[in-house]
Amino acid sequence: MPKLRGLAGWPVYAIILVALPLIFTDPHSRLLLILITMYAVLALSWNLTLGFAGIFNFAQIGFFGIGAYTTAILVTRTGVDPWLAIPVSGVSAMLASLVAFLPVLRLRGIYVGLATYVFSQLCIYLVLGQAGLTGGSNGIVGIPRLTLGDLNLRADGRIGYYFLGAALLFAVTVLVRTLTRSTLGMSLVALRDNEPLATSRGVSRVRQHLIVFVIGAGVAGVAGSFNAYLNGVVSTDIFGFGQLTLLLSMIFLGGSGSVYGPIAGAVVVTLVSDALQDAGAWRDVVVALLILVVLWLAPKGLAGIARSLFDSVRERLRRPGEPAPPSVTTSSTTVKETS
Repeated sequence: MPKLRGLAGWPVYAIILVALPLIFTDPHSRLLLILITMYAVLALSWNLTLGFAGIFNFAQIGFFGIGAYTTAILVTRTGVDPWLAIPVSGVSAMLASLVAFLPVLRLRGIYVGLATYVFSQLCIYLVLGQAGLTGGSNGIVGIPRLTLGDLNLRADGRIGYYFLGAALLFAVTVLVRTLTRSTLGMSLVALRDNEPLATSRGVSRVRQHLIVFVIGAGVAGVAGSFNAYLNGVVSTDIFGFGQLTLLLSMIFLGGSGSVYGPIAGAVVVTLVSDALQDAGAWRDVVVALLILVVLWLAPKGLAGIARSLFDSVRERLRRPGEPAPPSVTTSSTTVKETS
């Protein structure tokens, strides 16, 4: 029965995603919906390593940019089919992740964060150094729009791009939920919470971290490809520190280590940033204060608040005399030896 209840939520999730552009029909609202889907996909991919695995990985923006530049180069320089460029961009980011993962082999904690952030900055110098291919500081413009037969995805307020982004978001949400509830997910949480105990039970830190690192990079690369088609241009700004802090805000506000928290964080941060777009530097101040308040009240973010409310309602609705459901905890002691 619990499995059936879990599966029942997916059709509702899909219906909500389909209904949103039918409710919000003006072009600006639909653009915000598109941005929310893209940032939610990117935040979910980063949360795999940062939240569930506990890896201080700051290379995710690099993978995002690599995916965008791969798509831009393929469709403007080689004439590759635009749809084929999307999975190829994901693969290119996965290959790049093998290089970015090297510091994880030897380093721990904040040192991993510093090394992976350097990787993202090296991507900027690589782009600038190969100006003949990447456009250098001018970037690449004239990226063709996606079409599906005779249908231009930009038609009717870019509704086609929204449904593409929504499909990606739905698929990535299913992927993340499946991974985190698998043996791989449990072993990642075990390594995050108590690495010595997990490794003593046969969990390979390098193998498990490498798998999740590569998967997260592939998803980020696909999101970067989507961004390239959406904007029609890519530049080194995509590797900027502003993108990094924006995504961190979404993850921490929504709740790191949660499947749906980054999605909620993407919704709130995107809407707040849009509402304060004329506030200049005060926009970042407001977002930072919002995160501090939420984390002060609920260290697990919006996902933690939602979970507390759900548990409170379930407790009130529980029949008198009915035993309370067993609490579900995820700890390193629950992970069996993995081959």
